[in-house]
This record gives sequence, C-alpha cells and structure tokens, in this order.
Amino acid sequence: MRFKQFFALLIVLGTLCVYAVETEYHEDSSAQRALHVKDPRSHIKIFLPAMPYVSVARLINEGLVRLADNEQGWEYSLATQCLKKTPLLYECDLRQGVKFQDGTAFNADAVINNFHYFMAQPINYTDINHRLKGVEKLSDYKIKIELYKPYGMLFRDLARINFYTEAYLKKFAWRGAATGPNIEEAGPYGLGPYVLVEGVITGRKQTPKVILKANPYYWEKGFPKIETITLYTQLETDKALKMMTEHEGELDFMPIPFNKKIETMLSAYSKLVILPSTNNFALYFNLIKKDSPVYDKKVRQALNCALNQYNLLTFTYKQEGSLNREALRVNECPLNHEEISEALNNKHFKIVTQDSLLFLWKGIEYQLSQYNVTLHYTITSDEKMVYDFLLSNNETVQDWDILSQNTIDWYGRHPWLIFFNYQEGNPWSFVRGDKIMQSYISDFFGLEQNTPEFNVLCEKIRQRAKEEAYMLFVPTPNNVFAMNKELVFEPLGIGMQPFWKANITDQHWSIRGDKPYPKELQVPIFPKRLP
Repeated sequence: MRFKQFFALLIVLGTLCVYAVETEYHEDSSAQRALHVKDPRSHIKIFLPAMPYVSVARLINEGLVRLADNEQGWEYSLATQCLKKTPLLYECDLRQGVKFQDGTAFNADAVINNFHYFMAQPINYTDINHRLKGVEKLSDYKIKIELYKPYGMLFRDLARINFYTEAYLKKFAWRGAATGPNIEEAGPYGLGPYVLVEGVITGRKQTPKVILKANPYYWEKGFPKIETITLYTQLETDKALKMMTEHEGELDFMPIPFNKKIETMLSAYSKLVILPSTNNFALYFNLIKKDSPVYDKKVRQALNCALNQYNLLTFTYKQEGSLNREALRVNECPLNHEEISEALNNKHFKIVTQDSLLFLWKGIEYQLSQYNVTLHYTITSDEKMVYDFLLSNNETVQDWDILSQNTIDWYGRHPWLIFFNYQEGNPWSFVRGDKIMQSYISDFFGLEQNTPEFNVLCEKIRQRAKEEAYMLFVPTPNNVFAMNKELVFEPLGIGMQPFWKANITDQHWSIRGDKPYPKELQVPIFPKRLP
C-alpha cells in the first residue's frame, strides 16, 4: 500500500526539530518478494567500519556456540548441548554430519586438535587463558571441558573459539592474543556459511576489501541465501554514504552517522533500519602517558563532569541511543564548577579517531569549548591505524591523550564489553595499580550472569570506574543502518550480524542485470524501528 501525506520527518526520525516535508512513501514489501532459492548471481556489498574482522570471523567460521539475540546471549552451534556436571566440568555433544569447508570431517578429534592450538596461543582479553584446564574426547561426537576455577563467561568465550582445518592450524596456528581468531589467508579453512576467497582480515592487518563465497558444505540447510558477499574494511564515511544512497550496486549495507537518516530514507536505493544495541563508543584515556593532561585523575573527572550527556544524546546522537550507566551525572560529580573550570582551562588534548566518529567529537568539542579546551585531531578511515595507536601503547607509549574506538558487542548483552577496559594486563586496558578494581574483576569471572551477586558486583565495578574516571563516558548509541531496498535482512543489536540469513528480491541489482530499477520501487520507504 502506498500513501501520500504531510509528515514531520525529523519527529519520525527521533530529533527535536520539526519541519514538514511533502513526500510519497510506501511500506517495505521486500520480504514478501524475497527469492525462495539462492541465485548464483546473488551478491551484496557491505561496509563495516567497526571491527570488521570480528564479523568476518563469524561468517567464515563457528564454535561450539555462537552469540544470539536472546536472554542468555548465545545459542548452540556445533554443539547440540552442553551439560554442566559440576562447576568445573562440562560435557558437550557435537553436531554430526558437519564438514569443514575443504570437505574434511568435523568431530571430537578436530575439536581436541583446535583446543590444543588454542591453549598454546589463547585470547587474552578475558580469563579463559587462566581458567581452562583442558578438553578431552569422550567419543567421536562427545567432549569434556574441564576448568581450574568456575567461570561464568565460559559460553561467551566458546562463541569466540572458532575451529579451523588441520591445514590452516599447521600453517598459522591459532594466534589468539588481543584480536581473537585471525584470518591470515583466504581458503576453505573454516566451518561457517561463507568461504573467504579473497583478502586478509586480522584486525591489525587487513586488505581494503574481502570477498566471501557461499560454503557448499554448510550444515544449516537452506543457508546461506546469498552467493557472494563483498565486505569493505576501509572507506571514507562520506564516500560510503554516496555509494549507499546515490548509486545502485555499490553498497548494500552500512552503519550511518545519526545526522544522515533523512538522506538515507529519501534515497531511491536505500532504506533505514534502527534498533537499540549494547554497542559502545569506547573513548580511552592514555593512562600510561605520564605527561598527558589525562594522567591527572582530576582532569579526567572534570572532562566527564563537563559533558552534558542529555545534550549529547539529543543534539549529537539525534536521540538515537540511551544514557551510559557509567557516565557521571551532574549530581554525582566530585568537583564543583570552579574546580572543573580550573582543571580544564586552556587544556590541549590530542585525539585519535576514525572519521566515522568525528560527528561525536564535534559534539564533545562544542561542549568543551566553554572551558577553553582545544582538541587536536588525528583522523583516519583505517581502523588498523587506531589499533596501532591503541595496542602498541602497552609496548611503547604513544603520543595521544584520548582515543575513540567504534566497538561492537562481543559478548551478547554482557557487561564485559565495557568492563574489560578496566582489567589490568588486558591489552585493551591502561589501568595500572588499582587493586580494588582488579579484585572486583577477578570475582566477576566466577559469577553467572544476572544472579544477585553478579548484579551487585557489576554495580561496584561501575562505581569504581566512575570514581577513577577510567574512560570518557558518552551515551550508548543505537544501531542505525542504511540498507538496499531489495535486501531482506533484520540486523541484530549484538556483536554478530547473521548475513548468511540475509536474502534479496529479484529486483536487486545483482539479479536484474542491465534492467533499470523500477520507478515504483524508488519511492522512499518509511524507516523501520526494530524492538
């Protein structure tokens, strides 16, 4: 059904300003027109400026479980069930009939072999490297997982421990460390719905784009529904927006700045999808650089006190988000107005940011200008550069004061997304010598999520982070995506986008070929807000 009416665009899109625009728009009918069978010509192009290596890892590989948008935050994948025999012992049944992308069998032997490599080079941004004692084979499709100590984050870590073919492990090992599973080479090395056929993507080393092809051995029947995915890892935001909204066939999916919602909705080729998230903008203070103004806790506190969270949410985020629980509110600020002004007056801060977050910094800069604060920017479209400044800081102190990272939720509605910034010794953390916080973090690992003890401890961690002003806290953003009008896909607000479940219609550019996009489909689609 199509409608023609006056409507207040900016109210609909969640801002305070109101003006009326006469336009014709229609409801999204793509789901009703979706293809029933995968077409070999089907192809979508994606741009993910934040941690694309994580998304690619979850497209080309799988673990015993995977992140899910449910209350517990995960669901079974290559395990069909895991029974908790004791606080230190789990028995898991494996999915049968599964093959690696090279056609070799997935079974208990493959799992044991992968855990052997993993334990030699585990991830080091949780506590799995200290809690996992070993994994043993009980039968061809049954394993035992044994822990040294109870571990409430076990299943979220199992979602990060992907399995590789023997050929890949012999060549590259596991190499967990700060960025988890690295994809050092294209090839049929995983178990996921897609095979990496071109490009490399490891977090600190990646090509400007990678190309994925549907895995013919994938175990979930009927998936994936699209043959080819091209994923861009490095585009300037303005260029990507033009590719998305002004041209057809150049881009099918990307997160957009909040102030670009109208252009997206009025485009002939794109539609707007918005949903809440547990994602976060991580704004790090360089707590290792002793000559930095932020080395002084009073300056860090003053910066947090000076930011008006409500105004950031309203005018910078265009109301697309929610207040950060860790943020210092006016009535919680340990400094009075004179102390804030004295701590910040005429201060200069060196900022490192991706261009996709420049909108946020301009909002922050405007608020800090009343204190005569000056920001000096290093701006890049290359996330690898941000990682180099961030992760190298623990080895050689880097010349920045505040660094922003556009993060995604690695752990499925779990607070470790934020708390791992406070764990001493973590490569993503610059906290040093805080015995109180480290005792909290140690206790945190042993608790199951959402128990009374867990919730009380989480509040203690939040309060300690506020007191010490360990980060520059800003509101939690919504996910705001631009999508091709002929792409059928519901994105998630967690650290996994299930693109293998995406579909397209016969009017998608990859299927239509040289035929023009029908005029009746170029009418704007009303924005979709997911719960």
